[in-house]
Amino acid sequence: MIDVSDEVSQALQKIARGTGIVFAGTVISMLLGFFSRAVIARYFKTSQYGVYSLALTIISIDITLATLGFQISDF
Repeated sequence: MIDVSDEVSQALQKIARGTGIVFAGTVISMLLGFFSRAVIARYFKTSQYGVYSLALTIISIDITLATLGFQISDF
């Protein structure tokens, strides 16, 4: 006979591990983004950094409109 509580426990452990991995990846991504912007801001002229920031903003808006939130679905 299969113990249901063991299956639930294993499933919760998988979910917790996956959540931890996603969280760590998100934090690392944010830190790298922060430091890369600091380096770019330091070595570019003000106008060049402004163009860079504008390009990132436009790309971000385009990606949001293109995906319309479908990146979080399972289909």
